[in-house]
Amino acid sequence: MATRWSVPSPVLLSPRVAFCGYSIPHPADRKINIRVHTTGDPAKDVLKDALQDLMVMCQHVRGTFDNAVANHRAKKPAEQMVIDQK
Repeated sequence: MATRWSVPSPVLLSPRVAFCGYSIPHPADRKINIRVHTTGDPAKDVLKDALQDLMVMCQHVRGTFDNAVANHRAKKPAEQMVIDQK
C-alpha cells in the first residue's frame, strides 16, 4: 500500500496541483494510472518535478538508513551465531 502513495504524495505537496488521483487497473499488473489537474502549469512538468523530488527523498532515506546501520555496527560488532548440532 505504501508504494502506491510514493508517486501521488509528492505531486499533492506541490502548490501547482489542484487534484491528483491514481488507480491500479489490476494488482497483478505493474502499472499505475495517475491523473493530475494543475493550476496552470503543464501536468507533464509538474509530474516530472514531483518524480525528481521523490528521487531526492528516496536518496535521503537511503543515506540516513545506511548511516544508521554503519553507526550501529560500529558501536556493536556482530555476534557469532551459535548453531546447535544434533
